[in-house]
Amino acid sequence: MSTYYAENEMFSGANSGTWTGGKVSYYGPNWYSQRRKVRARDKYTCQDCGITEAEYGQELSVHHIIPFKQFNGDWKKANQLSNLISLCEFPCHRKRHSKMVDDIV
Repeated sequence: MSTYYAENEMFSGANSGTWTGGKVSYYGPNWYSQRRKVRARDKYTCQDCGITEAEYGQELSVHHIIPFKQFNGDWKKANQLSNLISLCEFPCHRKRHSKMVDDIV
């Protein structure tokens, strides 16, 4: 399934439901440590569907509840543990981003 999506660019660039003109590629120097803390806090479990990393077969994504871009580069505030949540990438993380796009429109 992921090969099909990749080949057809269904979730990339302007075809992505999360496309907002580009992606933030740097979340600050504390991002990796905060990411580890959030996954541990959430017991390595997706906070939307309840799947664990062991069941999912890979690390969960860590999502900014209030988008990083809204902090205008203030990574200390953006990366507060209270603004971060563990989610499986598909479908939960993508659903969260799709809802954010719907809220903006």
